Amino acid sequence: MEQYRLLAECLLPAHMLDWFDLKTVRVEKKGDTQVIHLYLDENEQKPDDREDLRPNGFTRESAFHNFPIRDQEVLLHVSRRRWLDADGHNVMTECNLIQESTRCSTELADFLKEAFGDAPYNGPFV
Repeated sequence: MEQYRLLAECLLPAHMLDWFDLKTVRVEKKGDTQVIHLYLDENEQKPDDREDLRPNGFTRESAFHNFPIRDQEVLLHVSRRRWLDADGHNVMTECNLIQESTRCSTELADFLKEAFGDAPYNGPFV
């Protein structure tokens, strides 16, 4: 199982597996290419300053694009953990995975900006 974790660490954005568990992988044919779907659930790691939190299920799954792997589209399907504090209030942990105003990872957005400058990018990853 450790080999799969090492491979996932190479494919996913940096430190993603510190906060998320890889649940399953699915490959789908899409025309002449394939789409790799990676399903991740936020783990039960509590923020250091919040010992009063307890898990309360997951949010609805969000999907966003990640770096392509050998010209294959990669979609991350992320389910965030819902937490309850000692007073029964819903709390979300801080996690900035998606670049604002896009549906792709911050790492991919940075790469595209560096590669294409500030010109609008109308490719498959926006």
